[in-house]
Amino acid sequence: MYLESTNIPQDVDDKRGSKIILSTLLETDHYESIIRDLTCTKCSKYMKPPIHLCVDGHSICGPCYNKSFQCHVCKKEFSPIRSAVLESLANKVLFPCTNAGCPKHATLPQLERHTPHCQFRIINCFMARVYGECTWEGRAGEWMDHCFSEHKSRVTDLPFITVKDKWDAKRTEPILNYFLLRCFDKVFNVYQIYDKRGGRMMWTVLVNDENAEKYYFEIDIFLPNLPSKRIVYRRPCKCEKDADFLEHTQNVYIPVENVFSMLDESESTNFIVRIGEVENLPLLDTPTDSESRILLNAEDHKD
Repeated sequence: MYLESTNIPQDVDDKRGSKIILSTLLETDHYESIIRDLTCTKCSKYMKPPIHLCVDGHSICGPCYNKSFQCHVCKKEFSPIRSAVLESLANKVLFPCTNAGCPKHATLPQLERHTPHCQFRIINCFMARVYGECTWEGRAGEWMDHCFSEHKSRVTDLPFITVKDKWDAKRTEPILNYFLLRCFDKVFNVYQIYDKRGGRMMWTVLVNDENAEKYYFEIDIFLPNLPSKRIVYRRPCKCEKDADFLEHTQNVYIPVENVFSMLDESESTNFIVRIGEVENLPLLDTPTDSESRILLNAEDHKD
């Protein structure tokens, strides 16, 4: 009767009830004691299979076992038998995130994917690694607010940013510039890197999205008073988890001499970084034979 009067489907109500029950269970002392039993007493990290035992039954995680010659509790040798019960529990229990304040509970494989990107993890301001001086330290989820407060010239809520950067031949760090663009409900990380050995300038954009190629970025280098000179490149964005993003063939690479040819009167480079969604890009039509088109290797195109 209550369900009908509130128009809440039975399955939805059951799910809400299950979440409340689960949340209550996770907060009990009983559940916390299970987590303690599944925490290695040597390294204080959660244990996952294989979980080893000493002859007196003290448990230890796999990495600590591989580095130990005897039990750190009783100083006795290890048993050849593993704990099937603890390993079974370790595969089923929802472990809490170790970052203070985070409400996340998940299985160990899920938690290992979550922790490096947890918004409650403590980080230093990345701007300091590029520009120096900033000493901010705090939760990852609060970093953008810090950047908008203290690094206003390098962050924007728009899908583009216009930059005027004076060239300094004495620069030694490879990362020349780093910007943040908050748009499309994402945060896009823009890197401009000077590869002195390779004689080229590189731009790349990373976003925390497994389907990063749904987005593209454009690098538009221009001379304000000379519209006939302009360099424009468009490439797909890449995921932040891409470990080798600096070697990626989809980055924008421009020979340094081409960039230097675009310096203005003040020896500055003027460029725009734009972010867009690939699905909104128009498809380019292939020219017909009646239009001005040259077919190379014409013999291969004969009917």
